[in-house]
Amino acid sequence: MKINLDTFLPYQLTNIATLVSNDFAKVYKREFGLNIPQWRILANLAQYGQSTAKQLCTQADMDKSTVSRAVKALITKGFICSKVNEQDKRAAFLMLSDEGEALYKKITPEALAWEAQLLNTLSDDERQQMMSIFEKLKHQLQP
Repeated sequence: MKINLDTFLPYQLTNIATLVSNDFAKVYKREFGLNIPQWRILANLAQYGQSTAKQLCTQADMDKSTVSRAVKALITKGFICSKVNEQDKRAAFLMLSDEGEALYKKITPEALAWEAQLLNTLSDDERQQMMSIFEKLKHQLQP
């Protein structure tokens, strides 16, 4: 017995996720000089607010070294800042700086326009079905 990669769910989901991520990366790479991990950190801090690097690993589903490199670069660029955690001096709190907030607000309209253009290839029913399927799969896979 062989796995048919054309219909094997993990393979197809990984491929579509990579294609979507790489195509969307053009939005924030070209104009804003961010790479994929940097964008994901920026977006997660905008969504969830102050976080530790460990929390960002979970939120963005990235490994510790990738998060660390992205955080360092974003701090150097002035888009995020770090504040000492008084309860645990080993884990700093990370948050968007004013420049990071401004950058996120500049990227957001382009991100939403990009998403709308991609999703316009689907009917309203197909979009609703896709979101429903994603929710069912997430519910099944989350502990």
